[in-house]
Amino acid sequence: MSRDLTSNVRTTLLGRDASEGALLSVGLTALLLVATVGVFLVAPAYALPTLLAFVLVTTVAWVRNQAETARLLTLVATVSTVLTVSFITIYLFASAFPAVVERGASLFVLPVENGRTRWFFWLDALLPSSGTVWNPLSGAYSLIPTIWATVIVTTISAFVAGPLGLFGALFISEVASDGVREVVKPAVEVLAGIPSIVYGFIGFQVLNGFVQASFLDDGASFLIAGLVVGIMALPTVVSVAEDSLSSVPRSMKDGSVAMGATQWQTMKSISIPAAFSGISAGLILGLGRAVGETMAVAAIMAAGVGLANPLFDVFDQGATLTSLIATNYGSASESTLGVLFVAGVILFVIVAGMSVLSQYVERRMNEKLRGDA
Repeated sequence: MSRDLTSNVRTTLLGRDASEGALLSVGLTALLLVATVGVFLVAPAYALPTLLAFVLVTTVAWVRNQAETARLLTLVATVSTVLTVSFITIYLFASAFPAVVERGASLFVLPVENGRTRWFFWLDALLPSSGTVWNPLSGAYSLIPTIWATVIVTTISAFVAGPLGLFGALFISEVASDGVREVVKPAVEVLAGIPSIVYGFIGFQVLNGFVQASFLDDGASFLIAGLVVGIMALPTVVSVAEDSLSSVPRSMKDGSVAMGATQWQTMKSISIPAAFSGISAGLILGLGRAVGETMAVAAIMAAGVGLANPLFDVFDQGATLTSLIATNYGSASESTLGVLFVAGVILFVIVAGMSVLSQYVERRMNEKLRGDA
C-alpha cells in the first residue's frame, strides 16, 4: 500500500519518464517551497532569505531538469489556486453565518409603519416601504433595496453591453479589414485597463450633467450607473464574442455565400448560431463583472439605502450590494460587518452562478452543433 502511494506521488511530481537527478532537484525545490511558506506564517521577518533560496534552487532545477520542474510548478500553481478559492469561500460563508443565524429572514423583508414586516416578493410589497430599511443604529438591516438596485443596474448594463458587444464583435470579426481589426480590437480591450474609479468619476461628471439637463433629473441615478457599468463590461463581451465568431470555420461562411446569401444573411444565419455559445458566455461573464462592480457605482451613487419609488424608476438612486459594502465596511460595527458579509455571500453566489451558467450554455450549444442533443 505504502509502495503504491509512493509510486503515485513520484509519478505525479516527476512524470513517468523522469530524467537523472530530477528527484533531488524537484525534492529540494518542494522542500524549500514548504519551508518558505512555513517561515512566512511563523516568522515573516525571515521569509525573504528563504524565498531567495527557493528562487535560486528553482532556477538551477529549471536549467538541469526543466520538464520535471515545470511539472512541479504547474502543480503548485493549481493547488494554490484551489486552496485560495476554497479559503476565501470558507471564510466568507463562515463570517456571514452568525449574521444569518442572528437576523434570519429579517435581512430579506421590508418593514412597514405598524411594526410588521412583509416579504418583498409578495404582491403587497411591490410598492416601496415607508419604514427604515437600513439603519445600523436602530438595528434595521434589510438587504432587499440593495439587491433590487443591483438588479436594476445590471439590467441596464445588459441592454448596453449586449447589443453593443455583439455588433462590435461582428464588425471586428466579419466586416473590418485586417488593418482596421488590428487597431479596433486592441482599442476595445484597452477599456478593460481603465480603473473603475475613473469610469465612475467620468460618469458622475459627464453623464450626470447631461441627464440633469436633458431629463430634468436632480442627481445621479441607476441609469447613469448602468450605462457606465455596461461600458465597463464591453471589453469582456466583445473579446469573448469576437474570439468565438473568429473560430467559426471559413468553409461554413463560404458555403453560405456560394448559395447566394448576402454578408448580413451569412452573419445572421451562420456565424451567430455557430458562435452562440461563446457569445452568450461572453455576455454572461460581462454581466458577472457588472454585478460585482464596486468603485464606479460607489462614485456615481454613494447614496442611502432605499427602494426606488416606483420600483422601475431608473432615475432614482440607491446603494447596490457592492457599493453598500464599499461605503460601510470602514466604520461598520461587528453586527453591521456580519450583514455586509451576507451581502458578499449573495454577490458570490450570483457571480458564481452566472459563471456556471455560461459554461453550461457553452457546453449545450457545442453538443447541439455536434448533433449530440
